Amino acid sequence: MEISKLNFDVIVVGAGTSGAIAARFAAQQGLKVCLIDSNTRSEIGNKVCGDGVLATIFDFLHISPPKGDEFLSLKRGFRLYSPDQKSSLTIKIPLYFVDRLRFGQRLLNEAIDSGIDEFLDKTRAINLTYNKEGVDGIKVRLKNGSKVDLKSKIVIDASGCYSTLRRTIKSTLITNEIPKRDLVLCFRSIVKLPSKSKLIQDLDYCTLIIDPDKRSPGGFIWYFPKSETIINIGLGTFIQYKGLIKEYFQKYVFDYFITQTNFDIISSAGCVVPLRRSLLSCADNGIMFVGDAACHVDPANGGGIDVGMRAGYYAAQVAKNAIYANDYSLNTLWDYNSIIMSDFGAKHAVSDIIRLFFQYKPSKDLNFIIKKNILTDTDISKLWFHGELDLNYKAIIKKVLKGITRPKLLLELKSLTKYMNKVINLYKNYPNSVNSFEKWREQEKSLFEKIYLKFILN
Repeated sequence: MEISKLNFDVIVVGAGTSGAIAARFAAQQGLKVCLIDSNTRSEIGNKVCGDGVLATIFDFLHISPPKGDEFLSLKRGFRLYSPDQKSSLTIKIPLYFVDRLRFGQRLLNEAIDSGIDEFLDKTRAINLTYNKEGVDGIKVRLKNGSKVDLKSKIVIDASGCYSTLRRTIKSTLITNEIPKRDLVLCFRSIVKLPSKSKLIQDLDYCTLIIDPDKRSPGGFIWYFPKSETIINIGLGTFIQYKGLIKEYFQKYVFDYFITQTNFDIISSAGCVVPLRRSLLSCADNGIMFVGDAACHVDPANGGGIDVGMRAGYYAAQVAKNAIYANDYSLNTLWDYNSIIMSDFGAKHAVSDIIRLFFQYKPSKDLNFIIKKNILTDTDISKLWFHGELDLNYKAIIKKVLKGITRPKLLLELKSLTKYMNKVINLYKNYPNSVNSFEKWREQEKSLFEKIYLKFILN
């Protein structure tokens, strides 16, 4: 058997960015930690994504920002382009672009160096184990093929969008399956271009393009210069476009942007991202979920690295408090839910409404909204940073009265802000204990059903 211990304070499943951070900070609190991952150690961190990390997370965690070989560039923010690419909105927010594998390896090595008791690669979590109080560990298949029960006081699941543990947990609080409408299928290539390529003209900003009618139904096109000669270029679409994603990417993205003949494709791969608000509960007795396993991805842009790292840190802190109190029940772990919702959960819920609106509106409406400055840079920045969108109703009505086209669309936007305010108010009153969760969950469900009816099914 390839393991020296079977009992721990905390088992972290998944050694990606959120899992590595959770394991690191749990170990630094003096907890006995086991970290497992299904990949070989040398491949941990090699994940398909946009490779951007908000700069603020490093100050928040008090850890070193990317440097050396893992650092590729520092951006000033994003530009969101209309479907016709004639208008854009700018969100100014500093973010690092990293070599994803090297960055992931650095976080993993720092987690191991922090003093975790056991690290197991090529080890797959098969199922949760339970005692009468709740989750008390996991059953795993080790790299030698043998099955072992690992016991812990708390499990932190950071195993990704298709988490086996989330999908099979015996819980009335945890969402087992993520609805297909909330999943985005992505495909991207890392491309090396000539040193004087005309394609890479602005290294300061990343580009997002929305075109729900044709090129990116349900998602967006992205184009991120990682350096003067390397770009991350990709496409996200509804999950039902699985059989067409490569064709769409080649036709509407790669062939459109990559016009040179002397390029080199470093890598190409696809993945699935949960693009929605956080799970309404990310905890139950003896377990917490972080990162993609808990839908900790910003619906406004698909970014999940820094959000997952933040969630991993919070999970480690709550785990420490629970173990010191010798209480691993949901009553104690509920603090994790409260922290998540007060930090980014409420903001992501509001962003989720905008995500749904943009996914299902015709491209001509989105061209109009961005071209006419119905949504401004300031509006988008407020939404991004604070989960707030306060459109000027008087200005909207004035434009309608002046005869500007699409008055119905403008009034829909006015209605949209009202629903966003309802959502933010509901999330500000997230229950402080599990006792009142069911009532709150029904209110949340009812509100989002009205949003679907109003802006999607209507």
